[in-house]
Amino acid sequence: MALPDERCGILKVVDRHLVKELVKFAVIAVTSVVVIYLLIDLFEELSYFTGRKTGLDLILLYYFYSLPSAISLLYPVSMVLAVFMVYGQLTRNRELHALESSGVPILRLFVPAVGLGLASVVLYLAANELITIPFNARLTDLRRQRIERRQSSQVQRRQNLYFVGDEGRIFYIREISSDGVMKNFSVSELGPDRRVRRRFDVREAVWRERAWHARGVDVRTFDALGNERLEQSDSLELDMIPETPLDFASTSRPVEETSTRALRNYIGRMKRAGENVARQEVEYYYRFSYSLIGLVVVLLGLPLAVRLRRGGVMFGLGLGLLLSFLYWGAIQTSRAFGTSHVISTALSAWLPNIVFGTIALFLVLNVDR
Repeated sequence: MALPDERCGILKVVDRHLVKELVKFAVIAVTSVVVIYLLIDLFEELSYFTGRKTGLDLILLYYFYSLPSAISLLYPVSMVLAVFMVYGQLTRNRELHALESSGVPILRLFVPAVGLGLASVVLYLAANELITIPFNARLTDLRRQRIERRQSSQVQRRQNLYFVGDEGRIFYIREISSDGVMKNFSVSELGPDRRVRRRFDVREAVWRERAWHARGVDVRTFDALGNERLEQSDSLELDMIPETPLDFASTSRPVEETSTRALRNYIGRMKRAGENVARQEVEYYYRFSYSLIGLVVVLLGLPLAVRLRRGGVMFGLGLGLLLSFLYWGAIQTSRAFGTSHVISTALSAWLPNIVFGTIALFLVLNVDR
């Protein structure tokens, strides 16, 4: 058995080797699966591109913007494949047995892989917010404006917009433009009993000097019995409306293209107005739960990889892919349950992690038995 000082030296060398190999195989794996994924998507979208006579430069730009989303989706697969490749080879070549014989606990050999899994949590959260979500928005704009060649002017107009603002104010806007002009809209303020206590009917409002300046305003106030009191004004500053033109414009983006902070604010506004936001809540919680998948699949793969005796690395790769598909299937099923109110939205996002994480911890803690 190695002396303590010798063991520390061995561990440093082993740690460096394992980290290097894990990163190398993770990069190879994620590159391989992402390329396959994008090639399959290219074949599916080929008629879409050729039908619109899309140039090669736009196709390349399209898949450049698709790249972060594909990496975010498939990086857990690459991590579990890297674990099976590295630790499977250690087992097959009996290097693992030699290290154990020198006094290195098998759980200690898992530290580099677990460290990589923890790093993936931080990297995913940062990359998703700073890269993936903005690139998703750019991809949508590329499709609409340059590939599909939809008309795009400097001033964007939207019609028949339904919007829930702060404190549960409900907007119905017949027309709004990106330069800060709203026409023919109403704003309803609800009381604690969810009844309308005041409503503004406005012919036109312009955003100027950090406030909405309205013309042709009818203000209707309702008492507890439903009696109406009408006040009319030719011009009025709507200081009770803190929303800016940017707030109204942000509602046009789907949740996949909305920042986490904006999504949280949107959910809060809609819930205060009594709207069903189950799908948005599931997406919100899922953004945090998905960051842990890389760590969980690493913990799942480690005890299985070191138990490989026969069948070799290829069997381990197949097992890694099977685990990834099972995990992904559980995620999609749980999300559907959350959206349908079968279980709570928070639980639907975290349940697969709880189940597979518990299994992983059990396997890791019993790996020596």
